[in-house]
Amino acid sequence: MKVRGIAIGIFLLSSAAFGQTRPFDIQLSYGGWTLSPFRTVVERECEDLIRNEFDKLVGSAISGVFLSPFLSNVDLSSSGHVFSLALWYRFGQSRFSAGVRGDYFAFRLPYSLSVEEALEIPGFPPATLKGQGRGTVRLNGLAVSFLGRWTPLSTHRLDLSLQAGLLRLPFQGEILLDQTMALQTPLGNLRFSGRFDHTFDQVRALGLDVPSLIVSPTLGIELHYRLAAEAGIFINVTAAQGTFYAGGLFFSF
Repeated sequence: MKVRGIAIGIFLLSSAAFGQTRPFDIQLSYGGWTLSPFRTVVERECEDLIRNEFDKLVGSAISGVFLSPFLSNVDLSSSGHVFSLALWYRFGQSRFSAGVRGDYFAFRLPYSLSVEEALEIPGFPPATLKGQGRGTVRLNGLAVSFLGRWTPLSTHRLDLSLQAGLLRLPFQGEILLDQTMALQTPLGNLRFSGRFDHTFDQVRALGLDVPSLIVSPTLGIELHYRLAAEAGIFINVTAAQGTFYAGGLFFSF
């Protein structure tokens, strides 16, 4: 009985030492991204950028005809991929950890837009302006997240964790727009087309108010499965300027 008690004590001490000797986790993952189901700052800024460039292209073709921006309808979709590297530190034997994660992201946002406006041109009969455009907004760069993690469920192999923190996302990339317009009047019709292809830095240099950085809260859930004492696999889903979903490997040391 005494021997058995000593054996149990040694086991508990070794288990505690084992946990303390591996307080760090490194995670490597790859995943995807979509704007759905949220309406985010990224989406609003992209839509504003698209409308501004559309109005400028139209204005350059029929300068002085209209006095206010067009009420254009933008249909925006999204997809992307993310490579991530995260480092976590566990606070002793508690269920809490702190970490930092870097994400290399490449997002693609194809869009289409349309407009139909009645124009009143002084000295001319009423005219109708109809137009449509298609293009793509591409975002890319390195985002950084500062995170806290709580693990309410932990077994020998399986951990379920909740995460929260702040995301620092650079708003950089390029926008491509091809548009065609038709101006219909009783005196005849006019058709014209235009193209816009600029980086965000070039757009800012033209005077548009486009942010260079977006900071937002991030919330996520993560599931770990330990294959060995020092390694395993995981999946996570994160809500931050859209939805991120990823899977990968983790290593404890």
